[in-house]
Amino acid sequence: MTEDSPAVPESDYRVKEPSLWAQNHGNLLLGFVAIIFLVGASYLFYQQNLSFAKPRFPDSDNIQAVLTDVGAASGSALIRVVGAANDRGTMKIAIYGAESTFTRPTDAVFASVESITNGLVVLPVPLKGLPEKIAIAVFHDENNDSKLNTNAIGFPSERYGFSRNARGLTGPPTWEQTVIPRPGNDVTVEVFVR
Repeated sequence: MTEDSPAVPESDYRVKEPSLWAQNHGNLLLGFVAIIFLVGASYLFYQQNLSFAKPRFPDSDNIQAVLTDVGAASGSALIRVVGAANDRGTMKIAIYGAESTFTRPTDAVFASVESITNGLVVLPVPLKGLPEKIAIAVFHDENNDSKLNTNAIGFPSERYGFSRNARGLTGPPTWEQTVIPRPGNDVTVEVFVR
């Protein structure tokens, strides 16, 4: 300092020490985000793997269900399954007649395994024995292992679909989302797999 320069108080040169919050707010926010991510991931894992039974479809020994409802409509309806990625494997189709048995293949009122041609399956279904309200579940079993395969996260890796094009948010859709009235004779019901 020269004699001509004015004297500056020493306190002006000191940098104010940041508060504890200012020093760590980035770490605290990052920790908060990490906690939210872990809770969300745990919830999704629980919903996908532990909370519900994955859809199961009949094996080859249990394909045709016994149709016992004598008073049902006569004739047949067509189920047209659209959207198969390729013609490999088979299309598993199950029709359920009650909310209590929905997605339990052994309790399906009708089940079938069909070959795929040009990404399409058309299946005639006898109306005799079908209840007034039904739900249709379909999946493309590309590797013919009779189960809906999933990836490491638990999401299905094979295409699947339900009547009314229903999709569940964190699992299969509910009965209410998929239920349709029994179709009439020669009526076609389309189910999209994706």
